[in-house]
Amino acid sequence: MDRKVAIFAVAASIVLVAGVGALVWRASSPSDDERVAIANYAFSPSSLTIRAGTTVQWTNMDHVGHTVSFGEHGAMPGMGAGTDSGMMGHMATFTYTFTEPGTYEYHCDPHPYMTARIVVTE
Repeated sequence: MDRKVAIFAVAASIVLVAGVGALVWRASSPSDDERVAIANYAFSPSSLTIRAGTTVQWTNMDHVGHTVSFGEHGAMPGMGAGTDSGMMGHMATFTYTFTEPGTYEYHCDPHPYMTARIVVTE
């Protein structure tokens, strides 16, 4: 019985060390991803500064549909509207990688008062 306990203790120690090592490595490695929550009819954060090459992921936390729409309000996709997530339901996500520096204003088409911006640096 003592041998089984010793083997279990060694195995548990190995798993613990591996888990802690993975967490330390993940925390120290740079991330090229940013997240924006859509909650309470707002984008949070409403302004985000990132470097070119960064991917942003939006998640709709509300129980109503929202969009992440770049370009003019109400413009149809493919007709000068730029990038658009389409209607996103509860917990749906949309990702976009920003490759060019600049300021990117966006909004929610059904709720035009929901606005935000992404500032992309070199």
